[in-house]
Amino acid sequence: MNQDGLGESAKNIEGSSGNTSLPLVLKKLLLSRDETLQVASAHCITAVLVHSPVKHAPAFIHADIPEFLFEHLSSSSEVLVWSSCNCLTLLAEEPLFFSKCHTVYGIEAVVRSLQGSLKMNNIELHKQGLLLFAEILTRQPEEIKLFTSSAMCRDAGRALQEAVSSPVLEVAAEALKATSAFLRKDHQSTPPVQYGELRALLEAMLNRCAEFSQTLLNRRPLGHASSRDSEKAILQRGRFLLSTLEGLRSACRLAIEFQSEPSAQENPFTAPSAKKEDTLEAFSEFLLSACDSLCIPMVMRHLEQTTHPALMEVFLSILHSLFVIVPHMKEKFSKKLASSSFIRLTLELKARFCSGLSHSALNQVCSNFLYYMCLNLLSAPEKTGPPSEEELSAVSELLQHGLPQISSRSPESLAFLSDHQYMEGAARQRQYCILLLFYLSYIHEDRFVSEAELFEAVQSFLLSLQYQGKRPPLVVFKASIYLLAICQDKDNTLREQLHCSLISIS
Repeated sequence: MNQDGLGESAKNIEGSSGNTSLPLVLKKLLLSRDETLQVASAHCITAVLVHSPVKHAPAFIHADIPEFLFEHLSSSSEVLVWSSCNCLTLLAEEPLFFSKCHTVYGIEAVVRSLQGSLKMNNIELHKQGLLLFAEILTRQPEEIKLFTSSAMCRDAGRALQEAVSSPVLEVAAEALKATSAFLRKDHQSTPPVQYGELRALLEAMLNRCAEFSQTLLNRRPLGHASSRDSEKAILQRGRFLLSTLEGLRSACRLAIEFQSEPSAQENPFTAPSAKKEDTLEAFSEFLLSACDSLCIPMVMRHLEQTTHPALMEVFLSILHSLFVIVPHMKEKFSKKLASSSFIRLTLELKARFCSGLSHSALNQVCSNFLYYMCLNLLSAPEKTGPPSEEELSAVSELLQHGLPQISSRSPESLAFLSDHQYMEGAARQRQYCILLLFYLSYIHEDRFVSEAELFEAVQSFLLSLQYQGKRPPLVVFKASIYLLAICQDKDNTLREQLHCSLISIS
């Protein structure tokens, strides 16, 4: 049925909206043995829902039409399966579709249909099936369990694994959205959680993204037309990478939520002598390893060509989550990030996108990431003893309040650190934060400001503290001394005023 016909059908039905037998008539057509009538019925339902969903969707649902549409997903007719998927996707916009538990009845048919369609060459059918699956996974109420057996949950994950590995980019992109929605706590079987299956799904997702990124990198632009194609390809890669990161963020959220559930820690049916790979701990360490070996390199390569705030927001939220997911590795991971210029990277993001009130969500994510990374680094210093609990508590408070206020580039930050004007409250905390960030960067060999300029800025900062009779937190004072020592030219000496300042402050 063509689009004009669908529109005309919708108008005719709308004109006779008082006729309550319409759902029953269309249901009889769906139940007929004639495939042409079944497809026509599905097209009519689609036309009505597109034209007036709020008015007619409840009537179709009360007539149990979703039940019969789900049954048609097992048809050998690709047209009927596609039409049924399309109808169900529109019906899924109505909350009654879920409260009547149609999805619980029909989810097995959706998964089986998806598994079967992926073996065919019908790309549109792949996409429509994945779109329906993603809608159900996203909209299903948490209090109504969708997968009632471990086997069905496993099959759903395997179908998504096959879909994200599709060589057709549009299919893989739809599968990524469904995967992100699937990685919800209430969608997983407990106990036991099938961590091995989740790991296989995430590996397929990350490998597909890496493969796509590498394919685009290998292409060489020639001339203006190819340059435009290259820009389009970068945009396309960015969207695919963002969807991949959203899937990984969902997995990280899942790992954090399972930490508070004893029954989700490991598979209770695993033999005591067996190697315990199907555990939350092993899954968490996999997330860290996958991020380190695949996710971070992909994002850094993408950053060489363009920077998208939404992508970086998701990326940094993943890194922040990993501090919580693998707590015994947080200091080591923080040191690796710091030595890979992540303090500089995050500050540059804040300076570029977060001035004023713009990109407040990105600013908050950047600040949270820096906060936890700085505390991890300060808790396990390279060359000195760890600070006391009292010192860490003081630093924690000033970082929490000061980091969201920092959105300046390095020259501006140095100028602010050197400012001799009277400062108190938020402005002084911001100075302390800036100094600590320079200190942690230098200690991990990321010297993104010159030693001479930093030396002068720290001197001015300490002198201003003396003039105003202020005493900084001990950690800040120690950081100042370190920076003076590391940045001082061997041929120069500290100003006499600064000697007095250090004595008075200490």
